[in-house]
Formats: sequence, structure tokens, C-alpha cells
Amino acid sequence: MRIYQFHFYNPKGAYPALDFVDCVDDGTATREAFSQLRQHGTCQGVDVFDGDRLVGRVERPLRPASPRHANL
Repeated sequence: MRIYQFHFYNPKGAYPALDFVDCVDDGTATREAFSQLRQHGTCQGVDVFDGDRLVGRVERPLRPASPRHANL
């Protein structure tokens, strides 16, 4: 098992949350990051690191603009 770092970020690019998780491999860490992102409602995504190595980024789908703002 390796310790992965999850750096959660909000839509403004700030990093309001950090978590450390033991996972067996990159795939497991990425799936866990996606699962945890659902618990951080104010965050847009999470960067997954194994030490200094960026494993990947998981993001929420962008929400379409509401109809009242579509013509701006």
C-alpha cells in the first residue's frame, strides 16, 4: 500500500481540503478520489498525488448555463 495525497480544489482554484489515503495502486486511488469528491460539495475537483508524482485529476462535470444566462 502507498499513501496518496488528495488535493481538493474549488472553482476559484483554491485548495480548501487535503486528505491522505492508503491505496494499493493508482487506479484504486483515482476511484477513491472520485468517491471522496462527492462528499466535498464545494469542491470542483481533486488532484491525486503519489509523493511528488501527479497521478491524475478528477473533476466534476461542468454544469450547463441556466437558460436565463445562455444569451450573455
